[in-house]
Parts: sequence; structure tokens; C-alpha cells
Amino acid sequence: MRGRWHWLIPAGATLCFLAPIPLTDRTFASDWGNHYWLIYVQGLDISSLGAPSIYLQSTLGAFYPYYAFYGGTFYAVTGFLADLFDTEVAVLLATAGAIAANYLGWTWMAKQAGVRSWRMQLPGLIAATAPLAVSNLYGRGGIPELIGTSMLPLVAAAGISLVREDGLRLRDAAAFVVGLVFLTGSHVLSMVWGVTVLGLLAVVLIACYWPFVKERATRFFRLAWFGVLAACLNAWMLGPTLIYHSRTVENSPDPLLQQGYSSAENLFRILRDAPDLPNITGDVNAALPVLALLWALACGVVFWRLLAPRTRALALGLLATLVGIVVLTLDSSLIWDLPEFLQYIQFPYRLVTYAGFCVVGLVTLVLAGLERRESSAGSFAAVVVLAAIGLFSFAISIQQNIEVRSWLGGRGEALASSVQPPPSWYAIIQFGDGEGEVVQPTLPQPLTVPVEEGIRDSYRVEYPAGPAGTAQTNIDTGPYLVDVSGATPVGRNEAGQMVVRLPASPHRARVVVVSGKESAAVVVSRWISVLAAVFCLLAVAAVFVRRRRRGRSGPPNTLAR
Repeated sequence: MRGRWHWLIPAGATLCFLAPIPLTDRTFASDWGNHYWLIYVQGLDISSLGAPSIYLQSTLGAFYPYYAFYGGTFYAVTGFLADLFDTEVAVLLATAGAIAANYLGWTWMAKQAGVRSWRMQLPGLIAATAPLAVSNLYGRGGIPELIGTSMLPLVAAAGISLVREDGLRLRDAAAFVVGLVFLTGSHVLSMVWGVTVLGLLAVVLIACYWPFVKERATRFFRLAWFGVLAACLNAWMLGPTLIYHSRTVENSPDPLLQQGYSSAENLFRILRDAPDLPNITGDVNAALPVLALLWALACGVVFWRLLAPRTRALALGLLATLVGIVVLTLDSSLIWDLPEFLQYIQFPYRLVTYAGFCVVGLVTLVLAGLERRESSAGSFAAVVVLAAIGLFSFAISIQQNIEVRSWLGGRGEALASSVQPPPSWYAIIQFGDGEGEVVQPTLPQPLTVPVEEGIRDSYRVEYPAGPAGTAQTNIDTGPYLVDVSGATPVGRNEAGQMVVRLPASPHRARVVVVSGKESAAVVVSRWISVLAAVFCLLAVAAVFVRRRRRGRSGPPNTLAR
């Protein structure tokens, strides 16, 4: 243990942040309870159907393709854990993985930058205790967004290692692929902005270290191939998202909301005392890690000469990116001048995640410079100050979590029904059909798919005998994602629920069968994911077989030389 005691820091921080899940029955922000229920339902899908579903069957409607457009892979993994154990264990493990990826991703990057001993833990501590990172845990309750944004440091650290190291190590490859799978398979908005920001910072890094990069240019093929592999693993949800999203009700960027949290007054708060905005069912603290930023700027100026020339250039690149993101956050109207895919942000304060990434990057670079004069009084004092900032941030983060309100009486209330969403649910049917013509039903009785009977691949509905006409259904998608026999889809209502035409039947009840549609896009996307998963399992098995044959003669943890 001697010399490795500092690994108790991330372990202890993670346990403290996780404590509210096993030690209380709180449901925190409204979204936390909602996602808790969605994980539970996906677990029921896996138990009933033997595989994750892209549909949510509930009183919100039948065959609602929620999991096809929002965090499909995240819900599939946590649903499997919920089926195997229970929902609380699934959420606990997911949250632990998110905290570890965020914290240890920065520890890994700090180590690669040259930071040693306990000091390499400081960037991760700053990142994990940043106000918005802590808000995402419980105060906002967006569990899929927590997972997606927490993967950024892990993907960055693994990507850098894949280019730096001569050998292709299983650890690096697995971390990169797993991180990218959850970055792109948990929260669409985080995927778009996360991949964009990482790509921009990668260009800055390449420009600053061009001679080094040019010598290792072929290693970027590793990143490309592993990126394709991650996309293939997520194809089962990315395929329908890309192909059918334009046909849904929500097919354009949302208006920018909750802009009060991204004001200058709130962005640069040191204490976690952001005011509550009206009609917000969460506790949001969206400030930058201000003290860490001030430390990085002050020490960067004082110890500028300790930084290598290329490190200085990288620091300036990070600072420029940080300023650009802060400007967008403060003046959110500028977001509408960005390419359309970057306009899907909804809350401008979400950009603070990426600004915080730049802040921690600056902290890491300055720490690496201080390693050159570890024994000097000035550098020692600077590191002590940063450690004090980290401890203060950790202490106030614990207080922040304690003060988060719960919007349900307990987790049992969130899971009271497998078909009825929790009382905290507020979302509209955002992925309903937006393509069909709006049609007014002529028959008075709706055609209702009996989702309360349980989760099935298809449902049989009997509609009373009577004249021909159109009937409103509770099917929350269009004919491109659902098959209807015995009736003909003719349009939708304003909410995006299907309207069908029923034939005349004077004496007998009409029988309608509704089932999930095995369209070419859905089938091909699913098979791409299956084959990619099989490839990963075979590749990992091959590595272990090869190691066993070579014994200890070969390099440890290496895929190839």
C-alpha cells in the first residue's frame, strides 16, 4: 500500500457520492425518479422478450419508440442489471461507473502529462466535484446525461494513450470503446456536443504536437477503427435515430430554456447557492469550477516558464476554447448561429460541462509544469493551495447533495406501476409520429392497445361491430415503426398518436393486430450491433488465449506490437 495510498482518494470520494443511493430512499430531482422507472421497465422488457426493446409500453401509449431515440444502450445495459439484480443496484452501478470514468479519466490524463504521486488525483477531484457534475448526480437527476458527459475524460485519456503507446494495449482499447459506446449511447445531446468538443480539442492537441503526431500518424487508424466499432455496437439505436428522427413530433431544436442559470452572476458563483427558478423540478448549480480556474490562470502566469513551449500552446488553445464556450453560455442567442446539429442543447447551462472540461485541462497542464520544480517552495505552495481547493469543493459537494430535494415519497412510488409513469412524469410524447397527416376520427370509440396486459411483441384488439370510419388509437408512432393488420393507418392526431381506418363490419367485432415493425433499418441496425458485440467478445477471448499460450514471455496487457 505504501506509495499507493492516494488511490484511496477517488475510492473515498466515489463512496461518499454514492451514499445517498443505498443509505436513503430518496428520489431526488423529478427526472431521477422518471429514469429510475424507465430502467425498471426496460428490465421488464428484457425479462419478457429476452432482449431490450426500442418501445415503451405504458399508459403514455403503445409502441412508443422512446428507447430508440433516447439512451437506448444505456437503458439496455441498466435494464439488464435491473433484471439480473434490481433497479436500485442497476442505478448504483451506473452512477459508480460514471463517477469513476470522470475521476479516473482525468487521473489517467494527468499521469500521461507527467503528474506523479498523489498530485495526479487533483484534476479528477476538481472534475468530479464541479458544481454541474455534482448537480447531474442528483440535483438534476438526468442519469443518462450523467453517464454520457462522464465518459468525456475516459475517452480522451484512452485516445491519447492509444496514440502515445507503441503497443496496442487491451486496457486502452477497451476504455476507448466502452467510453465511446456510453458517450454516444446514453444521451443524444451529450453525444453531439461531447464528440464535437473532443474533436475540436483533438485538433488543437494535434496542432500543438504536430512533429510527435506525424511520427505516429498511422496510430490514428486505431482511433478510427475503434470509433467505428463503438458506432456499430450502438447501431441498434443510432440507426433508427438517424433514419426516423425527422419523422417524429420533436424533429427540430427545442427553444432555449432556463437561461437564468447561465447568467454571469450564476456562472461565476463560488458557493453552491444558485437561486431556484420558477417551475424547475430540480436543484441546479451550473457554475464553473471558479476557484480551480483562478488557480490555473494565476499559477499559469507565475510559472509560465516552467511549461514546455508546446504545452504553452496547448494551454492557450484550451483557454481559447473555454472563452468561446463561456461566451456561448452567457449569450445563448449565438447558439442559433451554429450548425443545426449544435442547436440541440435545450438548456444553455449544459455547455458548462464542456467549459469545465477545459478548466480541468488547464489545471492538469499547470500541475505538469510544476512537476519540474517539485522541491521548490513556490511550486509546493501552489500544489497545497490546489489541494485545499479540491477539499473545499469536495466538502461543499457533499452539502450540495444533502440539500437536494426529493420529488417523490420514495422509490417504491416511482415503481408503483409497470405501465403508469411516476407522478413526477411531465414529458410529452416527443417521439410520436410527426410525419402523418392530422386526421379527425369519425368513430366515437378509440381503438386502444391493451398495454396493461403486459409486455408483448404484438397485441390483439377487438373493435365493436359497426360502420367503416377512422378511429383514434393510443399507438405513439407511425407505420414506419409499427405494423397494423385489420386496419389501415391514415394519419395521426396533434400529439403524434396514430389514427386508423376500420372497415365496415355490421355483425362481427373487428380484430386488429398491432406489432413492432421489423423494418429493414431496424433489422439491419440490430444485426450490426449483434455482430459487433460478437466480434468484441471473440477479440477479447483471442487476447486471453494468446496470453495464456505465451505465458509471461510477452508484454503484459498488449494486443499487438
